[in-house]
Amino acid sequence: MINTRLVWYLEKLKLITPVQSGFRKQRSTSDQLVRLETFVRKTFVNKQHTVAIYFNLEKAYDTTWKYGIMKDLFDAGLRGRLPIFTGNFLKDRQFQVRLGTHLSTLFNQKMGVPQGSILSVTLFALKVNSIVKAICPNVKCSVYVDNFLICYRSKHIHIIERHLQQCLNKLQYWADTNGFRCFTSKTFCMHFCRLLKPYLDPQLSLNGMPIPVVEKTQFLGLIFVSNLSFIHHLYYLKEKCLKAINLLRVVAHTSWRADQQTLLHLYRSLIKSKLDYGCIVHGSARPSYLKILELIHNHALRLCLGAYLTSPAVTLCVQATEPLPALRRKKLALQYCLKLNANTSNLAYNAVFNSKFKT
Repeated sequence: MINTRLVWYLEKLKLITPVQSGFRKQRSTSDQLVRLETFVRKTFVNKQHTVAIYFNLEKAYDTTWKYGIMKDLFDAGLRGRLPIFTGNFLKDRQFQVRLGTHLSTLFNQKMGVPQGSILSVTLFALKVNSIVKAICPNVKCSVYVDNFLICYRSKHIHIIERHLQQCLNKLQYWADTNGFRCFTSKTFCMHFCRLLKPYLDPQLSLNGMPIPVVEKTQFLGLIFVSNLSFIHHLYYLKEKCLKAINLLRVVAHTSWRADQQTLLHLYRSLIKSKLDYGCIVHGSARPSYLKILELIHNHALRLCLGAYLTSPAVTLCVQATEPLPALRRKKLALQYCLKLNANTSNLAYNAVFNSKFKT
């Protein structure tokens, strides 16, 4: 009840930054993925460079500053019983460590919000809400809970270095003053470019440590590469789905074979859900690359239906009442567009509907 009231108040007054997509209604990881892909596509069209920095906060929930949360509630204009309830919710919490049958002594939890509570996610989102104030102008950012990304594009690498380094210095100061620590071991930099002329990679540092430049990295479940081909992500999906297909192969054994509906239910739960996630983004890959997923789809349906290897793929889809993978991706993309069209305050709306590149 308290969480519902607090979320309603924050959303009504638009106190949560629009770049935050975590734990919010009509927001998802797809919004941040679409924004990033659109930003990089515009870079390729304009023959520019884009440098993106991916990083998250070290032990974000455990190091959240309790008094900082109370200050943010006060700055949000909340007075009276709700801040008092929140203060009592956070204080006087203890924990102990269990090793086998032995328990350690009790320790007071001086920092952090309790994990597993419905109110903790809202309080954490409110605490990291001020991170956008440390972003320099013209630097794009995306926030999903503790996953954070900043990116900048230009035709000159030295201009990108200057803007991003200024932003990194401000982010480090914000983390120090708000009780967070930047996880430097999981901070990566990626240089998106399709120009044939070789260019030097940007030289950036965080907290005195150089940020490594990688050719591929994972952001919100999708593997991005410097040329945005998504071939590595498709192979990654293939490996994950092959493990689920092995489970289907066991359940579909000829000696103890399960019924067809049970096998199709397992397929939709274990394989189809993985193929659907992020398909509105990685569906822009080459048709020859996307055939990797079609082979997985057809193989799983053959196991569920007990069909021959020579059975046509279209026949398998009709018998299993499943659309072809290409049609499935179009359907999900259209559903996402309809959902986005009903929420114009979403930052991904401009990336989809107000793009100046019509093709």
